[in-house]
Amino acid sequence: MINHLILLTEEQDLHIADGRLVSGQRKIAVQTLGSVQCFSAACRWSQTSLELLATQCPVVMSRWDKQQKKWQTFGLAPKARYVNPTAIWRLCRLSPQRATQLASGMLWTKVCNQHEMLRSFDPRLTEKPQLRENSFSRILRLESSYARFFWPRYFAALADDLFQREKRKPTHPLNVALNYGYGFLYHALEWQCLASGLDPGIGIVHKLRKSRPSLACDLIEPLRCLVELAVVRHIEDMKEPKRMAGHFAEMFEEQFTYREGRFRVRSIIRLMVDSFVRALDGQQTFHPFKLHARDACL
Repeated sequence: MINHLILLTEEQDLHIADGRLVSGQRKIAVQTLGSVQCFSAACRWSQTSLELLATQCPVVMSRWDKQQKKWQTFGLAPKARYVNPTAIWRLCRLSPQRATQLASGMLWTKVCNQHEMLRSFDPRLTEKPQLRENSFSRILRLESSYARFFWPRYFAALADDLFQREKRKPTHPLNVALNYGYGFLYHALEWQCLASGLDPGIGIVHKLRKSRPSLACDLIEPLRCLVELAVVRHIEDMKEPKRMAGHFAEMFEEQFTYREGRFRVRSIIRLMVDSFVRALDGQQTFHPFKLHARDACL
């Protein structure tokens, strides 16, 4: 059994005893850990535990920067251990046509997922977004065009005093909660890119930028609807960061439909990134996450 450990509680002492990671009365075998994410800035780690975990699985430390209102992270995983040279070579050598196909698939699925969620607010909406097919050749225009349709309707259903999406340095609690949740997804996708042997900094839609996981920024697009749904379902807690952190952690254990099966979100992330890796050679189809109507129910 593989465990993915998320640490939320402050003031923990973590050390290794008999091959187990120990915190108070809780123990977990190190060999069963598939990843570790720590959201607690006050955790106290022993040097032995950090060294052992770094050779076992990806480990990401995160803290919420109150001034910038964004997550600051660093990873302990030795990246060289997870390198997949073939996949990275194919990613860097994608033809413009193939790169556009993959990017269009991610952004079009994102748009469809958000539209499916809007239909839970207003069933009178059409089944598919009304966008011209030739918009695919200009994928960023497609996304921005639908964003102008999506966000006013999303906010209208949740808040009376919010009219626009704030991406950087948000002030409204709803925008802060959305950015907070997206941060959870970014880190999970960055782990999975590392585990699949990909360099998270090499993206398709998002250009190379220092310290930005551009590939994770690409792959998150079809999954953003999960955070948007979580915020809707727990709107009463949007002003409580600790409660929202718990809800976003629970989100990874919820089951959704993916390719005719039911999987936890954490498994869907792994399956989707694996599908992306296999699609890099152009011989297989990339299957981004598509939100099923029954999973969009509020």
